[in-house]
Amino acid sequence: MPYNNKKLEEFDNNLKNKKVAVIGLGVSNSPLLDYLYERNAIVSVFDRKTEDKVDEEVLGKIKKYNMNAYLGENNLDNLVGFDIISRSPS
Repeated sequence: MPYNNKKLEEFDNNLKNKKVAVIGLGVSNSPLLDYLYERNAIVSVFDRKTEDKVDEEVLGKIKKYNMNAYLGENNLDNLVGFDIISRSPS
């Protein structure tokens, strides 16, 4: 895909091997998991929900993409050492 925006191209290229935290596993962050995976970011996901409460499609992506998942009440205890943190809009 050709880029029309050099800043976006630079951002995409800089995601490779960056440690990225995604906070919140609602439907709105599902496309973000694909985006980060396609750019070879090292992704960890965080949510207060337990695994049985996470959307099946999102959970499938986490497992398929081999992302670290920190779930449950104390999930944010592991939010340390990330290059980028993305929080759910809700």
